[in-house]
Amino acid sequence: MKGICKSALLISALFSLSFNGQAAWYTGEGSAKITSRDISTSRDQAISNALLSVTHQAGTSIESIQVVESGVLKAEELTIKTNGEVHDMRLISEKISNGMIHVSIEADLYPFSVCPREKYAKTLFVGPFQLQTRKQAQLGGIYHSDEAVAQRLFYKLKKHPKKIDPRFVLTPQIAFTNDNMHNVELQILDVARQIASKYDVQYLLFGTIEDMSDYYETTKRLLVDRTEHRRNFEMDIYLVDAINKITIFQKNYASSSEWPFEMTHRFDVNSEVFWQTDYGQIMTQSIEQAVKDVQQALYCEPTMATIIAKYSNKVVMNIGHRNGVKKGDQFQLIRSQHVTHQASSLQGPIFIPDDVLLTVTSLQSDRAILETTDPMNMNNIQIRDMLTPASGNILKRLTTDNTF
Repeated sequence: MKGICKSALLISALFSLSFNGQAAWYTGEGSAKITSRDISTSRDQAISNALLSVTHQAGTSIESIQVVESGVLKAEELTIKTNGEVHDMRLISEKISNGMIHVSIEADLYPFSVCPREKYAKTLFVGPFQLQTRKQAQLGGIYHSDEAVAQRLFYKLKKHPKKIDPRFVLTPQIAFTNDNMHNVELQILDVARQIASKYDVQYLLFGTIEDMSDYYETTKRLLVDRTEHRRNFEMDIYLVDAINKITIFQKNYASSSEWPFEMTHRFDVNSEVFWQTDYGQIMTQSIEQAVKDVQQALYCEPTMATIIAKYSNKVVMNIGHRNGVKKGDQFQLIRSQHVTHQASSLQGPIFIPDDVLLTVTSLQSDRAILETTDPMNMNNIQIRDMLTPASGNILKRLTTDNTF
């Protein structure tokens, strides 16, 4: 369909509490009158009407939307407003008749009633990715494919700054000295809090390339055998809440494609020549699906900012304007207390909510300064204590308490 590009609609909202909310697919139809030779505006209006139909089916009401590139459909200036999150959208059909354009869509929707709304972009550290069987990279000389995968994940995630704030990508491997050298997930969990502290992030995304082996497949067509040289690509990704030291999402991606190149052929994995091959394309498809899955996995996860400095009756936290923080936003203090035990696995901080509210008074790109109305609240606040967006119930309770 001419004039339609691959992109998508995502509604600008995040969520404040950890909740296993699930999206659901809905279908909707919309129409609009064609008012000029360029039907793109009319198409956008028809899609807007279809999306309204979808959100009504889901039982949602009107709130706000933002158009964000994602990979399905592009409608540049839609003004739909809804309190549901459109995770993905597909144009099923388009028909023009009697001066009208009619469209049918499918939309993958999160009602905010399922997942409480939060507006802050999650801070993310990407990498490293580990090539599990280095010998398999000998074919094509693609020894740095693990680094290339980490970099491409990072830059694709950076295209969605309203949802996620990818701050760093690590391509070199981490040297581990513990007993979990054969379990990458446990390795990263062991150092998760150190990474979070060093790079000012809450979430870590890392993974492994499990399989890049090749094989020969013979098929029979019209009594003629055809042998094809093929190659596997399989990767695992892990998404970790580094503050709480837990894995919140894990998934395996596996596919294969033809590998029609000579055994001595070598590629530069940082060149577009490689990524335009069939094998590069299936890697790209896995990466793009991983980006969508990470976005979905983080939708309902909480934001926890870290206090990185304090002075007078002010504190500095490690998220700011880039994350959607605004002057006047209020955060609740979460005190961090270190627990020691002879068993090393039980050592580490525990987090205790406190009835202390702090208000944002000044902003930088990735920092914010907050103040409390009662200077006495500052006495026991420590560097590395946490802050979380104050919910409506917390604001109501603490505001009411302060009036007495």
